[in-house]
Amino acid sequence: MAKAKKDKKDLLTRIRQRYKTMVEADQDNRRDAMEDLKFALRPGEQWDEHQKKERGDRPCYEFNKIRVTGKRIVNDMRANRPQGKVRAVEDGDKAAAEALEGLARNLWHVSDGDTVIDYAGEYQVFGGMGAWRVVVDYADDDMFTQDIRVEALRNPFCLYADPSASDPIKRDAMDWLLTEKISKTEYERKWPKAEVIEFESTEFDDDGEWDSDERVRICEYWYKEAVERKILLLSDGRTVREEDLTAEVVAQMGAAGLTVIKDRTVQSHDIYMCIASGEAILEGPTKFVGKQFPFVVVYGEWVVIDGKPHWCGITRFAKDAQRSYNVSRTAITEAIASAPQAKYMMTPEQVQGLEQQWAVAHKENHPYLLYNNDPKASAMPQRMGGPEVPVALIQESQIASEEIKSVTGIFDASLGNRSNEQTGIAIRARQAQGEIATFNYADNMAKGIRRTWEILIDIIPKVYDTERMVRVLGVDGAEKFVKINGPDESGQVLDITRGKYDVAVTTGPGFSTQREMAAEIYTQMVQANPALFQIAGDLIFKAMDLPYSDKMAERMKAMLPPQIQKIEAEGKQVPPEAMAALAQADQMMQQVQQMSQLVQEAAAEAETGKADAEKAKAEVRMEQANLKTLQAQLDKEVAEFQKLVAETQTQMLEQKVASDADSAIKTEDAGVAEKWAKIEQSVAEYMKQAVQALATIQAQAAPQVVVANAPRRRVARIRRVNGELIGEMQDVEDQVAQS
Repeated sequence: MAKAKKDKKDLLTRIRQRYKTMVEADQDNRRDAMEDLKFALRPGEQWDEHQKKERGDRPCYEFNKIRVTGKRIVNDMRANRPQGKVRAVEDGDKAAAEALEGLARNLWHVSDGDTVIDYAGEYQVFGGMGAWRVVVDYADDDMFTQDIRVEALRNPFCLYADPSASDPIKRDAMDWLLTEKISKTEYERKWPKAEVIEFESTEFDDDGEWDSDERVRICEYWYKEAVERKILLLSDGRTVREEDLTAEVVAQMGAAGLTVIKDRTVQSHDIYMCIASGEAILEGPTKFVGKQFPFVVVYGEWVVIDGKPHWCGITRFAKDAQRSYNVSRTAITEAIASAPQAKYMMTPEQVQGLEQQWAVAHKENHPYLLYNNDPKASAMPQRMGGPEVPVALIQESQIASEEIKSVTGIFDASLGNRSNEQTGIAIRARQAQGEIATFNYADNMAKGIRRTWEILIDIIPKVYDTERMVRVLGVDGAEKFVKINGPDESGQVLDITRGKYDVAVTTGPGFSTQREMAAEIYTQMVQANPALFQIAGDLIFKAMDLPYSDKMAERMKAMLPPQIQKIEAEGKQVPPEAMAALAQADQMMQQVQQMSQLVQEAAAEAETGKADAEKAKAEVRMEQANLKTLQAQLDKEVAEFQKLVAETQTQMLEQKVASDADSAIKTEDAGVAEKWAKIEQSVAEYMKQAVQALATIQAQAAPQVVVANAPRRRVARIRRVNGELIGEMQDVEDQVAQS
């Protein structure tokens, strides 16, 4: 007990010393950054106190151009959000990498990560530093499972990192410190036995203007502890830590026949966290699940000068230009406001008796003004103009405005204003100049997001280490549920606790924006080439964000030409009988089209040969209509059959398990055979009706002609041989034609 108290006392002393070191190392940067934030975002901060004192009661107007300039950078990052991607280092980990990426994307979505980085981006651009954290906590009060989320920091200036870290993102930091204010009520609820003593505060902490008597400052301290551990190489290629080999794990290894090939001792570390007040350790130290600190910091500009890091945002170097603009614009406004009103020049005799009317002429709208005729005056009363604003002030304000653009690197075209650029290429080139000048902000934010994904990929296998169903999200937002760390319905095991992975980040328009752009481009292409819709209509509908567009895409895909269906099927496991049946369906449809053409030609002859026989013509038209109805029904059934084959292809692709291919084929055999039998019946009925229609039409055209030799028709038959569906064509003499 005495040793534990001494350890906590030593830890508290260490926290105080590290806090003092961290604050002193970065206090200049944070003081300047706080001034920058106030200058850009809080009204009344763009005139320093010395200037305000000198001006006394004179106005101090602000015309804040820096805010709009900074918003341009922030909103451009919002429009082009970086997306994390997980890549497998080894070939066997590809499926697990996809699951990890989908799971990380789901955690980002549930945490509303976009809002987190948007808030941090405001601090990064205007102040020079933004930050957020990754939190691991229990999913609910009555559960033992833990969840991961990304969380914003209300004030990034309350976060301090090891000043000896050389990496701008602080990957190599040895410790972190985060201060926070909570209410006294919450403090007493969490730590009822602890005395309410506030941790040290600095000028950069939040809530400076709040009532500090009702709030208490506490401190989270995160640090690394060196540890020596033994790692083991198993016979299946896995590397495990000796300390993780519980009795249950050893038993499982023995049952699986796994043995230890070799071992070695390594120097590693664990991460611990504790919460401290001014006089005591309130919680911990508690071991963290990951091997990396859960904090992410991003800077606007970061550089080392004279051995000391300096960082800033867009505001720092634009402040003087903004002040100059405020001074010149205020002087112009002041000159206009204080300029005397225009006066009239006249003689006393001209206004004698009319003084009251002329005294209020400058502020009352009289329809006319009277004056007395004075023979001594050379003219009527004359209005004299007021003094003009000095041209130098106007020029100075214009120069200051241009200086703000030059300093920030964002010009009119980038801000959306019209400039001297006339063509779209010229406008985009000017916009690109602004984006390049401020690209470091978006690039540093992308690096921060990459760092976040590195932390997530480190933590996820340790938190989600049991068998469970999890939701994963695709890049398009589509969701599905997968089983991890245990066998699924097909017997596959997706173990995300194994393997090696790294992270990449792509930056560009979000998926929804890309889809809108694609839909617009595809629509223009279809207007230029309507035939394109017949071969790519399903993709065009899929790109549209419209009600039922997904249903339209499915129907269009079912109606794709056989050549496209064949391309879609390449590389997929497709039941051979289904492909054979599809080919036979195409052959049968060609025969149907030939018979239809023959009937149409006979009908045309009948119409010409017996133009005066209305009854015969009506019978011919009736036979044609019946035939068209049957052909439409047949087309529909063939389309449904093609859709069934396409669905079979998709299902086989999704399974991706060679051992399950036979069972999948057997499952689809019944559906294929049933559809094929229906098509056979419809084709037979169609050919029967076609022969009857041909005989009727020929009889109407030339009654003396008798069809002696009825045409023979080829009928497709499908039968099962040794468990396989075999399709073949047979010549069958049509009984109806003989009769």
